[in-house]
Amino acid sequence: MRTDDLIRALSADTRPESAPARRVLPLFLPAVVVSMAGLLATLGPRVDLANALVTFVPVMRHVLTLALFAIALTAALTAARPEGKARLWPLSLVALAALGMLAWAYGTTAPELRGMALMGESNNICLVAIPVLSALPVAALFTALRSGATTTPTLTGALIGLAGSGAGAAVYAMHCTESSPLFYVTWYGLAILFVTTVSALIGRRILRW
Repeated sequence: MRTDDLIRALSADTRPESAPARRVLPLFLPAVVVSMAGLLATLGPRVDLANALVTFVPVMRHVLTLALFAIALTAALTAARPEGKARLWPLSLVALAALGMLAWAYGTTAPELRGMALMGESNNICLVAIPVLSALPVAALFTALRSGATTTPTLTGALIGLAGSGAGAAVYAMHCTESSPLFYVTWYGLAILFVTTVSALIGRRILRW
């Protein structure tokens, strides 16, 4: 090998790889679009979606899930870096807001109607649809952040699961007609917890260095 060829090869080897954060949007956005298209093609949007997006109680499903997505993604981007110290306390704000909505709904719903509001008519669909709609966003985030050399793979995996399932739940909320926080805080929360737990286990294996 000639000297100039060797220099070029060494120079190429020392170029920094693109930051994982820069890969998130090109991978994550198409994943969410595909999930949304899948929802629209199968379950379809609720017929009064426009009204639900400007009414306080129903729109809080979108507010809470999108806030969870944004905060968890920010924390995941930090945790994906070596020795990155992710700030987790903002997640407690989402949890407190959700619990506040749950308490408000419990207090304002007639006792004889609480059980019906809690169980709804689509809890089984919710528990399946949110993990399915979260699968591609979670996979996209794992792909984008896998090269981040995290030193906390389990935590990073959990945060990826929170972010991806927050996005998946927000997509599902376009279809869901269950407006009571007794329903959506409970069942969305269980679905998100499932995705987060699975993602933490996956992260422990594939993000470990």
